[in-house]
Amino acid sequence: MLDQINAIIRENDICVLATAGEQGPHTSLMAYACSPDCSRVYLVTPRQTQKYRNLCAQPNVSLMVDTREQQPRESVRALTINGRGYEISDAAESAAVREVFSQRHAHLLPLLEQNDIAFFSVVIEALQLLNGPSEAHYIRLPIADGG
Repeated sequence: MLDQINAIIRENDICVLATAGEQGPHTSLMAYACSPDCSRVYLVTPRQTQKYRNLCAQPNVSLMVDTREQQPRESVRALTINGRGYEISDAAESAAVREVFSQRHAHLLPLLEQNDIAFFSVVIEALQLLNGPSEAHYIRLPIADGG
């Protein structure tokens, strides 16, 4: 099952990010990239956004990735990723993630060239895969080192 989940993470690059803050839940449509082993999902955002403030205040997040662009509606698979988001502070790691984003998401080059952006690493803690409306699979991963 984990191989199928990792394939969904690798084959897609858009997710819905759910964060929580003082004003309540907040969702954002986001481009993402993943680590080679699919244990982390990388996000980029300007620092003046609600999602940035929420991520800094409350690192618990949920991401939803689905296959609606690849499959007919009755076969859509939806993957919920729960984890903790950490702002990447290491310059080398930040540069590597910037390079991955520039290659995978060329349409984001104007964003990536801004000075006031932040890269986040979401360490995946749990996954729920829905195959259609009623078949669900849940996996809790070992807690990984965060930062």
